[in-house]
Amino acid sequence: MRTVAGRRKERVLARILFLVLWLGIAMVAGCAGESGSHAADGGGDEADAAPADAGDGSGFDSAPDGGGEGGPDDRLDGGAEDGADGNGGFDGADGAGDGAGDAGEPIDPALPGGPAGTRADASPTLAGCLDSSAVPLAIYLPAGGGPFPVVILHHGFQLEAGMYASYGEHLASWGYVVVMPQLPGGLVNPPSHRQLKDCLVALMSWVEQNAADAGGPLLGKADAARLALAGHSMGGKISLYAATEDRRPKAVIGLDPVDTVGGPGSQPSPDRPSVTPELMDRIQAPLLLLGETVNATCTGFLCQACAPEEDNFHQYYQYAVSPAQEIEIVGANHMSFLDEPDCGWVCSMCPKGSDDPVETRRLARRYLTAFLNVVLRGQDAYRTFLVGARMDDDVAAGRVRTQSKNGF
Repeated sequence: MRTVAGRRKERVLARILFLVLWLGIAMVAGCAGESGSHAADGGGDEADAAPADAGDGSGFDSAPDGGGEGGPDDRLDGGAEDGADGNGGFDGADGAGDGAGDAGEPIDPALPGGPAGTRADASPTLAGCLDSSAVPLAIYLPAGGGPFPVVILHHGFQLEAGMYASYGEHLASWGYVVVMPQLPGGLVNPPSHRQLKDCLVALMSWVEQNAADAGGPLLGKADAARLALAGHSMGGKISLYAATEDRRPKAVIGLDPVDTVGGPGSQPSPDRPSVTPELMDRIQAPLLLLGETVNATCTGFLCQACAPEEDNFHQYYQYAVSPAQEIEIVGANHMSFLDEPDCGWVCSMCPKGSDDPVETRRLARRYLTAFLNVVLRGQDAYRTFLVGARMDDDVAAGRVRTQSKNGF
């Protein structure tokens, strides 16, 4: 049987050939960022695209209806006053603050949870991050009074924070402050994974300090004691890596995280360690690992598996010792989680799946929101979307495959 190390070595030649092709395309294209620049305009175009509920019981009603079918009239408890659970009034039609909903049924977390929030931009200097460089941040703030739980969402390799705007907008509507850093990275002399991890650690400290800073955007908004890390692809790996050394994250989410250790021929090192299985026993926070298997393997000349099976989300789940759930979205590919999965030459490197990417992102936002509601807010009623009847519906419909362990 091939070992993980053996399978990694087998991919070295393929990666070298792949990198040669990639560099050639990059020289023609000019720069990788061009393809995704349009995504920073607020994105979220598919956030309103959930199919309407015409009385079929699906719960996806994107129009105000006032009739208890899941429209905006039913989502909020009606005021800026916070309930007993400290959620800033964002209880999802839950006046009791227990997550059950006023009608005894939680609203679908794929739907907006309340009024749209606002976006603020900042470029703080983060001590300990890349020689204390300024880091551009996109910050999504909920409407109304706080403080609210915080989610730091790290983009993937060669991708941009703006490509995940719909997640920031959606979570802000549910009463979460979302901070998206734009960290440097590229094919030539990129920061090490340890450096990127140090940036996330520094950003957590900035959130703590800024929440009490009278001149900062997070004053009165951010509850740094309820903080989650999330990330896509390499950003998922860096989020998990940070949680191996820092206990401040109370939850960690990986969107198709990949345990890459570098470029062609790279082996794990102190600067680019392998997180799974080597470091997984250090993570104490509950984990949600979303992924796909379309890009777990790849055949053909110069074909590159974007989320190789020996490095993918299942490997993190397999070796997790904290409460964990993995959810495979059937038919999705590695880039289906982006607001614009056809983002140009970077996205074209990953063969497409059979999914509808709009549906994939809708499901991803449902599970992220439900997980955060359960872990950061103690709203156990939302477990139905993770390990209960509503998840059973998704499994029966062939949308996902899932398993959980360690008491999740």
